[in-house]
Amino acid sequence: MKVAIFINKNELTTIHEEKVCVVIFDIEDDKVVGVENIDLKEHDKKSIENWLKQKAINRIYLSQIDDHTHEKLKLNGIKVRTLDKLENDKLFKRLGLIIS
Repeated sequence: MKVAIFINKNELTTIHEEKVCVVIFDIEDDKVVGVENIDLKEHDKKSIENWLKQKAINRIYLSQIDDHTHEKLKLNGIKVRTLDKLENDKLFKRLGLIIS
């Protein structure tokens, strides 16, 4: 499974923020086996669902998302977690320890 966290200045951010760093975690058997940091380019933001599919990302974490983009991602099999839904997300809490 691959998980992407969208951050700006060490805080969760939106896809469409001016500067976005995406931290991609490759997870196998509940262990992080790889980490990649990518500065998201403007052209990738315009077709974010294609970019995420190309990177084989299954789940993303961000601060918030508009309904239209959320639906596009959902149709492409990408799970979305936003700041308001992270309180009980065990995976995010574990990844948060890696980021800090």
